[in-house]
Amino acid sequence: MKTKNKKQLPSNLTIERAQTQKNANKIILTELINRIDKDHEIKVLDLPCGNLEFLSYIKTLFPKAELHGADIVEPKSDLDIAFYPMDLTKDFTALDNTQYDLVTSISGVMMFSNTLSFIENCSKHLKPGGTFIITNDNNATIIDRIAFLFLGRFRMFKAVFDDHETLTENVPIQELVRLLRKFDIEIERIEYTSLYLKDLIFLPATLIIYPFQMLHLRKIKSQLPDRLIRQKYPFKHFFYKNYIIYGHKKHK
Repeated sequence: MKTKNKKQLPSNLTIERAQTQKNANKIILTELINRIDKDHEIKVLDLPCGNLEFLSYIKTLFPKAELHGADIVEPKSDLDIAFYPMDLTKDFTALDNTQYDLVTSISGVMMFSNTLSFIENCSKHLKPGGTFIITNDNNATIIDRIAFLFLGRFRMFKAVFDDHETLTENVPIQELVRLLRKFDIEIERIEYTSLYLKDLIFLPATLIIYPFQMLHLRKIKSQLPDRLIRQKYPFKHFFYKNYIIYGHKKHK
C-alpha cells in the first residue's frame, strides 16, 4: 500500500517568521493544507491575530475561507477579515455564539494572563470535530535550564518585570496540555520546532541530563497516554525553542 504524498506549500509563497519563532508558520500551514481541502468554505478564528500575517497566508491557501481575528489593538491592514477588539483574558462576548472550523493561537498565550479562561473560550467557539492549533515558546530547553540555575530566569522572561512589560506569561507545556484536555480538546500530537545550531554546544550536558529525566518520567503514574508524555518530552525539547500542539474538539 503506497503512502499518499504529503502536500507542500506553493514554491512562490514566501512565509515570514512574523511574530513567532522561525519555521512555526510554515510548519502549521503545511499541516493545514494536508488537513483541509483548499476549496472548503472554512470559518477561521486567530487569537491574538497581531498584524494578520498568519491570516493572510490562510486567505492565500484557502481562498473561500471566512477570516475572523481578535486582539486588543486593531491591526493596520487591508485584509478582508471580521476583526473584534477584545481582551482575550475575558469572555469572548463579541463573538456571540459563533463557532469555527479552525481556531489558532500562534505564540499568543505568553502575552496575557488567565490562560484557563482563554482555552475554555477557544473551546466554546470551536465546532465539534474542529481543529485547534496552539503554539508556545518552550521553556524547558537546556539554555533555559542553565539560565534559571545561574540567573534565576528563563531565556524569554526577565528576572524583573517593569510595569510596561508585555511578555510576562511563562506557561509550561504541562499546563497547556492539562487545560486543553480539561476543555474537551483531544490532543493529536505535539511537534517541536525552531532549532538553532549554535545551541548544540550544550549537547554534552544534555546527554548527561536526559537519562535522569527519562527515569523520572517512567516512575510517574499518570492518566495521560504514554504516547502523549513521550511527545511532550522528546530529546529535541532540550534544543527546539517552540512547540506546536495540534488537536480537535471532541464530539459529545
